[in-house]
Amino acid sequence: RDADAASDGDDGASASEESDSSSSGALGDVGARERDEFFDEGADAADERAVVRALGGADAATTDARLSCPGCFALVCVLCQRHERYKGQYRAVFARGVETSTTSCLRPTDDDGDGADERYREVTCAQCGTVVAVQDDDDVYHFFNVFSAG
Repeated sequence: RDADAASDGDDGASASEESDSSSSGALGDVGARERDEFFDEGADAADERAVVRALGGADAATTDARLSCPGCFALVCVLCQRHERYKGQYRAVFARGVETSTTSCLRPTDDDGDGADERYREVTCAQCGTVVAVQDDDDVYHFFNVFSAG
């Protein structure tokens, strides 16, 4: 009986050890490989450095906000300046992920008559088509329908 009890005890311990090693060993390794394969901790910092380089260095890359489309949250501008009077509006020379209309022309309706000759082209998000800005004759974007993060 002692020999049978000892062998039963050994079998129980070895079966327990096998289940522990198979659950933590094999599955644990797969999870670690998936995390390494699909996640890059340095991606955000690398993307920021690439944007700074593309815009002409750290001094040139000062922005008031990063602008996103309100319809699909796509990034539409990374370098802009906030309007002095209208806090929800921004102007920029560069935009990304947008399409400028060549067929529609908008004119401002000012009460004082200034800017009667100004014309603006409608700018929409390339992914969802939401109007996010207008572009003037000097090719400056005027963003007004955007989410800002800064």
